[in-house]
Formats: sequence, structure tokens, C-alpha cells
Amino acid sequence: MKEEERQRWYEYNHQKYGIPLEYLKREFESELSGTVPIDAPLEIPDKMEIIYKYSYGQQSRFFRELRENKKIYGAKCPKCGKVYCPPRSHCPLCYKETEWVPLKGTGVIRACTVQYYTTSEFIKKLPFICAYVQLDGSDFLMMANIEVDDTSKIKVGTKVEAVFRDTRRGSITDFYFRPID
Repeated sequence: MKEEERQRWYEYNHQKYGIPLEYLKREFESELSGTVPIDAPLEIPDKMEIIYKYSYGQQSRFFRELRENKKIYGAKCPKCGKVYCPPRSHCPLCYKETEWVPLKGTGVIRACTVQYYTTSEFIKKLPFICAYVQLDGSDFLMMANIEVDDTSKIKVGTKVEAVFRDTRRGSITDFYFRPID
């Protein structure tokens, strides 16, 4: 394909799909410059947008409690007494169906690392701490974010409490943790 035709192709696909020109040129230059054999699979840009509805299944109450009541619930095995948070519908140790139990929303950091970059829309403050928190009353760890002004003060053993966002959507990001002073 001649240079002028390639430029029109890039511009057309840039306008049609909103793909940055730099990306198109990087990904398709060998295809358009004739270096790919004529009988090789032809690659072209495309865009897919999918809107769908899905279910949290037996974990639905956990997310409804976050969204509607600003509460964290765990799941307790009636046989062995283990409390899971995040919750599980059945105990993987005893195979018994678990029962919902409220948790206080406080806990202890068991492992953590400082994050200086994020691709997540829900992270509003950089840097932040990504941590494994063991909630009081739970036997397991929950991965969560800790938002603080001074990340150097956070370490394993720091006591934390859940803070609920003003706008909650029924997702795990409806809350984060901060240290208890």
C-alpha cells in the first residue's frame, strides 16, 4: 500500500474507532507496508462494546450490605466455626453451608506494599497501600486498599478500620481502610 493510502487508512480507523494514530501505526505498519505475506491472516482494527448484567450469586448479601447498610459481613461455618471474609457460600474445609455474621469492620494489616501508580478508577489518592487485612472476627485475609497521607507510617500489625464511600455501588471498592489512631 502506498504511503498516501496508508495515511488515509490510519486516519479512517482513527476516526471510526477512536484508536490513537500512534497505536495504529505501531500495530499495523508491517501489515500495510507489504512485509506480511499476501496469504497470511489479515489483521484489522475493530472495537467491541459489551453491556451485560451478572449476578454475585450467593455472595450477593455481602455486596448489598456494603451498598445499602455500610456493613461488612462474613460467612461462618456452623461445623468448624471458621469465619470467611470475603465470604464463601460453603466451607472449603467441612463442605457445610455457611451462615452470615456481621463483622465490626476493624482489623489488622498482615502484609502490605506501597503502590505509586494505579490503573483503577476507584483509587483517588496516590501513593496508596495495598494490604492483606485480617478483619476482627475473621480467620482469613482480605485484600484491600489503605488510604493515608503518609504511607511510611503503615506496616504489618497496623490496626485499621473500614471507611465507606459516600457513593456506593455494591462492589468491593465501596470501602477502604484507614489506620486507627
